[in-house]
Amino acid sequence: MSERFASDLVFILVVLLIAAIIGFLIGYYLRRYKHLKCSEIEEEIKRLKDISGKNREDTSQLKTQCNKAGEEIQQLQSKFDAFYLEKQSLLSAPGDMPDIVFDADLAAKALGYKFAKNDLKIVEGIGKKIEAILKGNGINTWVQLSRTDPKKIKEILLEVGGPKYHMHEPGTWPKQALLACTGKWTELKQLQDELNAGR
Repeated sequence: MSERFASDLVFILVVLLIAAIIGFLIGYYLRRYKHLKCSEIEEEIKRLKDISGKNREDTSQLKTQCNKAGEEIQQLQSKFDAFYLEKQSLLSAPGDMPDIVFDADLAAKALGYKFAKNDLKIVEGIGKKIEAILKGNGINTWVQLSRTDPKKIKEILLEVGGPKYHMHEPGTWPKQALLACTGKWTELKQLQDELNAGR
């Protein structure tokens, strides 16, 4: 009986030992697998963060380049407008430009409404009040407006109308007036379609 008991006890101990070894091995490999998975996930997160950071830097650089390009385009446009006005001024007589026959029907067809010759309100950004201010300061015709520096126009608006006229930007008004007095209605319409309140 005692031999049988001893052999059963040995058998149970062997089974328990094998179970313990198997449990240890399973636990070990599970921990190792989990650790490897966590490391891979951490590496992937780090990689994605690096990519995200690089993309943010690239986006910031592109924004800076776009802003610089926009400023350069505006400067070139201003220089071109100034050159255009100067060229037209040099081509015409010192006193006034040659009188172009005003074709009211052609002008109305291009701009979509009827108006009289030298109506300053056809310039995008000029309404009744501004027209009155300009005419009150000797700017009565498209030719005169085309020959007036935008800075001078701004000074007149602020001097006569006060600070509420500070928001008006007459930068393109002389060019628009020049197109009007030379009868270039299609070009004027195209320019005005690109503008916002004369800017």
